[in-house]
Amino acid sequence: MSIVKYICVLILFFISNISFGIGSQLLPHKATYSLNVQNIKDNSFLEGGQGQTFFEIIENCNGWNIREDYVLIYELPNEKMANSFSSYSTFENYLGTKHSFELNEKSQFSGEKSYQGFIEKNKKDITGSIINNSIKKLTFKKDILFPIEHLLGLIKAAKSGDKIFTKKVFFGNEDEEFIKIVSALIGQIRITKSVNIEYLQGKKIWPIKVAFYKEKSKQENPEYEIYLEIDKSGVVHSYKVDYGNFEIKAILKKFEVLPKIKCR
Repeated sequence: MSIVKYICVLILFFISNISFGIGSQLLPHKATYSLNVQNIKDNSFLEGGQGQTFFEIIENCNGWNIREDYVLIYELPNEKMANSFSSYSTFENYLGTKHSFELNEKSQFSGEKSYQGFIEKNKKDITGSIINNSIKKLTFKKDILFPIEHLLGLIKAAKSGDKIFTKKVFFGNEDEEFIKIVSALIGQIRITKSVNIEYLQGKKIWPIKVAFYKEKSKQENPEYEIYLEIDKSGVVHSYKVDYGNFEIKAILKKFEVLPKIKCR
């Protein structure tokens, strides 16, 4: 339920060898989104839910630090509640060759989960490790993108007028299935409808539907889909996660531009 899982925020784009200049097109910022569970189907165990997510992207001298914290309170039958909390942070260098991640999660549905790891692109493949109670080695083919790589690629594709952008992406917030096939359907650029935050007013955004598939799945239907509105600086104005039997709608409530770090 994370932007970075996506989006994250989601969190997503393109070829390695991203230069500092290209990386700088993303806007360092803090954003707070309100969350609301909606469009609940009859086969869902939920009756509702509300929450909040905090997202931060910081540009340093070597790359991007991203952090997302979210809390969601689910409404269950018989007036019961269930809480879910997650804190996820990553670092990705400007060259798109190094990526580290850390997850701390506590949920009344899935229990507690805590681990950290890193991966790096070599000449032939991608290797790294995930550290939990033990150390597990990771190896992937080199056709995998890291989240910021993917995000930059998506924005580049949108600017070029492309309608479809499909890539394999590594996400460190799922410790069993790190690789997803991510297929984005890019809509026509338009002026944002968001007017409650000054930064958003008058900005041009692309409405994009992003579908997530298991890497080796033969099913036609995705695991879940995210509908988002994003501008050329990588700011997500709003998004909606569709899990099939319910949706989570996120609305931007607070926004702050962060200064870029001066590097020698």
